[in-house]
Amino acid sequence: MTLLTDTVVIAEDDPEISQMVKVYLERTHGLSVSTTDSVNGILPLVLETQASVLIMDLRLIDGDASKVLPDVAAIDGLLVVILTGTWDGRQEDQLLKDGAQVVMRKPQKPSAIWQQVLNLRGVSQKRIETPLNILFKQKGGYYDVQEGMIVEEGGKWTYLSDKKKEIMDLLINRMVSDESVEGGWVSRDELIKNEVKGAELKITDDIWRSVWYQIMKISKTLEEYLQIPENLKPIENRKTGRENSYYRLNPQIFELDKTG
Repeated sequence: MTLLTDTVVIAEDDPEISQMVKVYLERTHGLSVSTTDSVNGILPLVLETQASVLIMDLRLIDGDASKVLPDVAAIDGLLVVILTGTWDGRQEDQLLKDGAQVVMRKPQKPSAIWQQVLNLRGVSQKRIETPLNILFKQKGGYYDVQEGMIVEEGGKWTYLSDKKKEIMDLLINRMVSDESVEGGWVSRDELIKNEVKGAELKITDDIWRSVWYQIMKISKTLEEYLQIPENLKPIENRKTGRENSYYRLNPQIFELDKTG
């Protein structure tokens, strides 16, 4: 069977983890990703999609996924990555003997999981040019630029949707390019163009309301996590007229991680 190098199957019964890895692989690497939460669904899905990579947890809704490992490992060319919270050295050794190429302990960032696949393929993963992390000054944790996650100090995370991540990326890029306290502002028009991807469209109030709604949702998520005072907004707004409003990440709350 010919395997498709851009196709991945994820076997995971935690929908948050499954979705996080799926969206990251699709958005960052342009892959086709299918998911299942059952042991019985693994082999049929791998065969149906002709996936070249299987990322699987051991404990799924209908039992222990290690029992299908010899069957999927028998597919010539399939890379099997085990991602599990169940851990002991003897079990890891047996999983590798049964055909897994990599055994990883939860939690893992999606980029770390995919880097293991690239390592097996002999490919280096390109780092993005902007800093990986935007640090929170008033509470432990950071925003991971590459993966679009708000990460707490203990490792708990909150994932931003595609639209919210696009807005954060624009605000962060401006913060990176202009580090002065008075800089970092992004205009309303830039945010709208980012929303419509530069298309020559008449800018309507509906389009702006959609962007504004996403900005408010990002702010709400950050406020809930950071537990900041009401008078200190994560995303500042400066208005110089109805059509001339500007937005930026509040420098009292965020700082660049220059160690990344």
